[in-house]
Amino acid sequence: MIQRIALLIVFCLTSNYFFSQEKFSCSVLDVATKKPVVYATVALKNIHRGTHADVNGNFEIPIRYKKTGSIIISSIGYRTQEVKLATFTQHKTNVIYLSASNSSLSEVVIKTSKKKKRRLLSTQIVKKAIENILENYPLEPYSYIGYYKDYQQPIGDAYQKTIKSTEPIKYLNVHEAIVETFDDGFDSDKLKSKQNQSLLYNYRTNNDFVQDSTLTVPYDNKSKKYSESVFITPLGGNELTILNLTNAIRNYDKMSFSFANILQKDFLQNHTFKLRKITFSDDVPLYEISFISINKKTGYDYTASGTIYISKQDFAIYKFNYNLYYRFTKNPQYTVTIEYKAKKDKMYLNYITFNNFFEANNGTYFKLDKAVLNPKENGFIINFNRKIDISSLTPFRRNFKVYYKGQKLKILNVSPFDTNNRAVTVSIDQKSIEIINVKKERKNANYANYFTFEINDIKDINGFKINERASLKMNQYREFFVQEIFENKNIPLQKTFIDKSLPLSQSLVTPLQLENDYWMSTPLKSKKN
Repeated sequence: MIQRIALLIVFCLTSNYFFSQEKFSCSVLDVATKKPVVYATVALKNIHRGTHADVNGNFEIPIRYKKTGSIIISSIGYRTQEVKLATFTQHKTNVIYLSASNSSLSEVVIKTSKKKKRRLLSTQIVKKAIENILENYPLEPYSYIGYYKDYQQPIGDAYQKTIKSTEPIKYLNVHEAIVETFDDGFDSDKLKSKQNQSLLYNYRTNNDFVQDSTLTVPYDNKSKKYSESVFITPLGGNELTILNLTNAIRNYDKMSFSFANILQKDFLQNHTFKLRKITFSDDVPLYEISFISINKKTGYDYTASGTIYISKQDFAIYKFNYNLYYRFTKNPQYTVTIEYKAKKDKMYLNYITFNNFFEANNGTYFKLDKAVLNPKENGFIINFNRKIDISSLTPFRRNFKVYYKGQKLKILNVSPFDTNNRAVTVSIDQKSIEIINVKKERKNANYANYFTFEINDIKDINGFKINERASLKMNQYREFFVQEIFENKNIPLQKTFIDKSLPLSQSLVTPLQLENDYWMSTPLKSKKN
């Protein structure tokens, strides 16, 4: 059964230095394919702080680091590169190219008790990685400060047409925050422990992008907002809680998402694995293992696939990507990507992203606005909420039906109203006028309720049919990118922590004196409409 995840987004308006720093705009591309290096890690040299490229390979760096700073750009499967900020230009996108690291499917062996060597199977590698989680990840308290954002991305141009925008809409409902998360260690309950809390240092609704509250309503999976293969309950709650739920590595002994489920119990049973090659994270060799779900375990309506990267040296999980598909759809219903990075002898969160597909019915649609009986003209003036495509009025006897007390009236003609391109005149025959009997009924308070109008197939000037709610297809992103890690750091006393059950916009902001050290890598601006 697909996991139930609570989603609720609300808004607030704040703004300060976090969002106003001047920055270089940059893009990380694969030198061979010229495609984005998604979520590449960008670290300021010698400062142990940084940012990440987004899903399009874009990131930003404050200009104030230009004179003395260099950045180190790394990503699993690529050679790490150092770039001096002094070479960057402010008023253009600075492109950085990464080349792939050497990789191979070298022999993978383990020793048996009889001192013989045999090939290490991919399932054995994954099993050892899960068994070694408490060895490879911190058990002592620590914290990390990072950049949180959630946003929506329209699929196709239906949303652009709906809001009548002249420009494509790349992003909407963008919200951003700076958050510090305190973790009591991997042997504690991430969600329930009172020692696992977060402080909100800033939060805002980014009004450089379109804001549309009709797309942030809770999921009902019926008429308003739904995802075909994921049942997401409208329970409300904190966006970070939703994101933390999907961290299957941190919650290795808890339910995370289908069909990773409880990682230490279900992941191996629900999937088959294949060792693809040895790749690298900096100089660390990693097993790159792909997997696919077993139909008997997950059901034939769903297919899950992904890749897990495991250290050849100590079996630490560096990266875990999971995609769930519904039947034969090309695009995943949701995708989770989790990456950890080594610091000294332990692994710490580098970033986590959760992207789910949803559909929402547009609240504004082409419909009848009002109808007025005009006895002198033997008919009705019917008004609509949008301009009408006149060519769609015919055949009028099929497209227009009018009933009086359940009795169908005979329509003679339907024609555009002379002075109003949102209205038509519907003419009826004399016998129908007599059935209505205006003189007798005109003083009856319920008279208007006796009429029923059935209108089909006519269109507005944008091609939307009458009473047809446009289905808007969207991707919803929630992402957290760690900018700095603090080892052996205990949770502070007497602080106002984020309420895990309430949206971030309702949390109190804790002042941060080091605000200059953390910044936003906002998606490249789309034109606001």
